[in-house]
Amino acid sequence: MKLNHPLLRDAPKEQILCFTGHRPEKLPKGENLALLKATLYHYIDEAVSKGYLYFITGLADGIDFIAAEYLFRLRETFTDIKVIGVQPCTDYEAFFQERRYNIVHLRYMKNSVNALICLPGLSSDPEIFFIRNRFMVDCSSAIIAVFSGNHSGSAQTLNYARKCGLAYCHIPAKPALMYQPTPETWPVIRNNF
Repeated sequence: MKLNHPLLRDAPKEQILCFTGHRPEKLPKGENLALLKATLYHYIDEAVSKGYLYFITGLADGIDFIAAEYLFRLRETFTDIKVIGVQPCTDYEAFFQERRYNIVHLRYMKNSVNALICLPGLSSDPEIFFIRNRFMVDCSSAIIAVFSGNHSGSAQTLNYARKCGLAYCHIPAKPALMYQPTPETWPVIRNNF
């Protein structure tokens, strides 16, 4: 699915990056979450330094929110940064509340993005998130993925991005290490990123 949104239509594809990642319940807690956030911020900074200026978020709670919140702060200094939100369905707020995700996070993202794209459909359609994720990948030239394991929507999204030839940075959400990694030593998997 391609939507003719002016911000995405006019942006050079080589400057567009999207995110995928776990929801809050699958993320580490406490100090490990703080380290994961610092690692994500490190790779967002690296993406900006490489010329990525357009960032697509799927407006989910968890990694999408963490990345968007950081980008909103970065945008205060780097005014060329644009954040595009892709809402997967028309009844997304009701879905968010049903799942007990933080509705304040969703409303903050929706009110802070440079552009909001709302895809048609309802949350009762099991394909809506798959359609949203494919749309984000199809619009992008790179992806930052934050998840662990191979059986999640984020894993499917990263696999689709790989098939499409996107540059990628996969940050495991819970690396199995004997030491505490720093953002620079977190065991990421990268290709052309």
